[in-house]
Amino acid sequence: MSIGSILNMARSAMNAQQMAIQIASENVSNATTKGYSKQTVDLANSLPVVFPFGSVGTGVTIAGITRARDSLLDQTFRQDSAGASSADAKSGALSQIQSLIGEPSDTGLSTSLDAFWGAWSNLSSNPTNAATKSVVIETGQNVANTLNRFASQLDNLDQNNREAMNVDVNKTNELLNTIAKYNSQIVAAESNGTTANDLRDARDNVLDQLSTIVGGQIIEHPNGSVAVYANGQMLVDDTTVKPIQMNDGQPPTVTYKGSTALIQGFSGTLGAEIEVSTTEIPKVISQLDSLAKGLVTTVNSIHSAGTVFSGSPPVGSPAGNFFDTTASPPAGGDPLLTARGIRVLSTLTTDGIASSGPSATGPGDNNTALALAGLQTGSVSFTSSGGAALATTSFGAFYNSTVGMVATSVQQSQDDSTVQSTLASNADTQRQSVSGVSTDEELVALIQHQHAYQAAARLVTVVSDMADTLINLGR
Repeated sequence: MSIGSILNMARSAMNAQQMAIQIASENVSNATTKGYSKQTVDLANSLPVVFPFGSVGTGVTIAGITRARDSLLDQTFRQDSAGASSADAKSGALSQIQSLIGEPSDTGLSTSLDAFWGAWSNLSSNPTNAATKSVVIETGQNVANTLNRFASQLDNLDQNNREAMNVDVNKTNELLNTIAKYNSQIVAAESNGTTANDLRDARDNVLDQLSTIVGGQIIEHPNGSVAVYANGQMLVDDTTVKPIQMNDGQPPTVTYKGSTALIQGFSGTLGAEIEVSTTEIPKVISQLDSLAKGLVTTVNSIHSAGTVFSGSPPVGSPAGNFFDTTASPPAGGDPLLTARGIRVLSTLTTDGIASSGPSATGPGDNNTALALAGLQTGSVSFTSSGGAALATTSFGAFYNSTVGMVATSVQQSQDDSTVQSTLASNADTQRQSVSGVSTDEELVALIQHQHAYQAAARLVTVVSDMADTLINLGR
């Protein structure tokens, strides 16, 4: 073992400790950088020199620089964050539905229905009063207007939700292209056997963002590139990207761009938005449509069977419909047996309001008004737009069941959002415990590496003294 070899060991030690100090400094500098993974210098013994009496070490070498990352924790975090963003988006949409229904409220549908039945009750007490008949028409129009307003607001909510879907689809395509770019850079950078830590951190940040939008499964290849699949359907693999597109319709769908092949099974915000426009909003509109259909058919059935009186002496004649059931609604309009299309007959006047029953002999009869007032508590058969039986109950009870359905969905979604957010937060905490930077630990490491560097520098001084001594012996 020569003095030169000792100097080489001191040099390699100083280089290694200098690199360790540099990495510790980078860790401290990026302690608050989002997505940064703590890096560590891996030190190893250099190959020893073998002598007859044994092996003698030749110092230290840098085996590599690794980043602290646990792929299993990454997978858990992304699954939980996808669930949290999905639950939060769904909860927000359902809360908006509940807000626009706004029950209990002085201006809600429940109040409008009660006023409508109350007006018929008042008319039964004074069946010939024109002012009371006018109130009947007015409250009927209010019921129709309220249902129209609900349907319009739900349509607007659906449109806003679809616009959010478009934004998420465009953002997804952007992130997929970014992942493909990082895949290419990482494969090139790691072709010499090193690890591209900073590029991997940048790609992981993008993968985290993508998971909150579409969820998906991530597979890493041996060459360092990754593939992302949504429910088994490839979105990006290495540098190959398969962009997606939203197709507006009912239900809205997502396909590969330029294709009709459906991509299903998204989670994240996009999955929630698809569910809201496919299931949640149509479910509420369907209930309101059934209510409107029941209202139009039941009220018209009773009213048209009644009698109106005109002239002096009064002559009875069959009454017409109360709500419009024109076979062909206005151009571009919705069917008149729906929440969007329900309306009071435009030609209806107080002279056309029937308070008297079918067999009435004079205008003082109040059987029709009583029958219509009785609908406040009477049972009616409600059916879907396709004719399937839904329930037999009162209008108020059917509407309250709709309100209750929305309230239950909101509560469930909020509970789910709380649970999923907690899971995502816990998963992030676990992940940060592995990859996050502890400034206290890094400062301790800095001191350790500094002392090791000083010791290696001291070794150079010792070797220099040894060399001087040898030189002086030769004089």
